[in-house]
Amino acid sequence: MLVRRHIAALLIVAMIVATYAASVTAQGDQTKAKMFLQIAENAKEAALEFAESAKAGGKDVTAAVFLIGVGSNLLNQAKVAYEKGDYDSVVARARMAQEMFRDAFQALSPEKPSAEENEARLLEAVERARKRILKIREVLSNSTEIAQDLRAQINSRLNQAEGVLNEAESFLKSNAKDASEAARKLAQAEKVIAEVFVLMKYASKESSKHHMEAFLRDLERDISRLRDELEKLEKKGVKVDDLNHQLDQAVNLVKNAQEKVSKDDLVGALADGESAGEIVENVKGEIVNRHRS
Repeated sequence: MLVRRHIAALLIVAMIVATYAASVTAQGDQTKAKMFLQIAENAKEAALEFAESAKAGGKDVTAAVFLIGVGSNLLNQAKVAYEKGDYDSVVARARMAQEMFRDAFQALSPEKPSAEENEARLLEAVERARKRILKIREVLSNSTEIAQDLRAQINSRLNQAEGVLNEAESFLKSNAKDASEAARKLAQAEKVIAEVFVLMKYASKESSKHHMEAFLRDLERDISRLRDELEKLEKKGVKVDDLNHQLDQAVNLVKNAQEKVSKDDLVGALADGESAGEIVENVKGEIVNRHRS
């Protein structure tokens, strides 16, 4: 009971601080981004601790663990954005990560039977995702600075996200309920919405391609630096073939993204670029571990 109260208090404080952080002025963008990252980290730790406690008590934690995984991926993407100085994306992704951790925590609440609780919380998450889509559509309808081709791509992705959310809802409202499959569909929709949020930042007719190209050049530089680090490790006798193979995959993704940019497929370019970024972050962490060993 003490652990549960501690975790609940921690999440409540996190949400209060998040609300306060939203009022920080543009001058505090980096501070605001860092605050959101820390809040999300605290929420993740709390959700993991509670999930472990619930599992030890015999509770089904499948849906909660899945949601924590989704939140962790969003948090990792926020960290990548922070390193690149893209503080708007940090806040957007950290917020979504917090929601995933909150949903995971609520899915483990003992107030209702586990299945009913999971279904109710997942339905709430589906509705929140729909509201975010509506907000994006409002921005699109009121903006005159978004190129028509990019506008069409964003609308297409939003339609895709809405379709997946409808599938998630159907899994929860049908006679044969499947919370795990609903959570998987929700995660797919959240990923698409996250990509659209980033695209909206680069939506200016003149700057959208420029920003995307700069993002991909940064990835190329990161990969080059990591190659140098792997060479140093290899000279020390450390095996790095697997990490070089991962970087090869990242290089191919960057090349695919650059080709898509040339064809004005910024949504596809973003997806490939982010996948490459995740690989880069994984390799960075593994290099640190192998230096220590």
